[in-house]
Amino acid sequence: MKHRQSPFTSTFYMWKGMAAFFYSSHFTSLHSHNTIQLILDTQKDFRFKTKNSSWATCKSLIIKENILHQLDTNGSVQLIIYLDVDTKIAQSIKSKYLVNNEVHSLDLNVFHFVNSKELQQALLMPEPSILECVINKVLACLSFEIENVRTDQRILLAEQAISTTHPEDITSKSVADKVCLSESRLRSLFKQVTGVSLYRYMLWNKIWFATNQIMAGYSIYEAAIDAGFTDGSHFHKMMVKMFGISPSKFLKDNMPDNLVMCDKSPLHFETYVYSHDKK
Repeated sequence: MKHRQSPFTSTFYMWKGMAAFFYSSHFTSLHSHNTIQLILDTQKDFRFKTKNSSWATCKSLIIKENILHQLDTNGSVQLIIYLDVDTKIAQSIKSKYLVNNEVHSLDLNVFHFVNSKELQQALLMPEPSILECVINKVLACLSFEIENVRTDQRILLAEQAISTTHPEDITSKSVADKVCLSESRLRSLFKQVTGVSLYRYMLWNKIWFATNQIMAGYSIYEAAIDAGFTDGSHFHKMMVKMFGISPSKFLKDNMPDNLVMCDKSPLHFETYVYSHDKK
């Protein structure tokens, strides 16, 4: 990525299934993510284009996964949210806004969702729960409502097993054995209850773990192997697919004080799902 002078970057928060941060003053090269990306401006319009379109001015955008695009923040600050494409909320957003479009522009900025005090706190205070509140308001205002769903104790145990077992030692079979389910039943039930597939949840967990290891002083190669990736190139490939940026570049921009690895998901995958507002 090509950066302008003195870019602003907030704390980068990474959950298992989502990431978010505030960023400014940069002009990206063509890149893509295998996540749904939401971009909301906090000050003025920014510029955006895909590989096959011309530059357009936007206040907010929803970008489909794997779409080559460029972003010019235009000297403003944007809230950028990455949602795992396999989650129910991402699928709901796709069905509402991205059925026939690669991107969807919204004629509103972040202040449509939150007030200035909430935004200032999210920008300046390195506390996941503050940004979590902002994100939930954004998603709620995008015509989705939160519904309580029944929690399955076996899935809570599966999530606990994934979070507390070394990633190199965890497999779908070992998790299934721990909760006394077949692998196929575990995959089906996990997606039903959490809104994300078991494979994607385990992938986010590996990326989360590897990033933590690098922050603890491991090399990228050592962290990749320790997290269960085939090698450093495999980790590099997954990071580029997820965030459109390499591990070395990502960590150079965010270490050591501006990266927070969050233990729980702000979308509460284990207890909530999002559904269309049918009003």
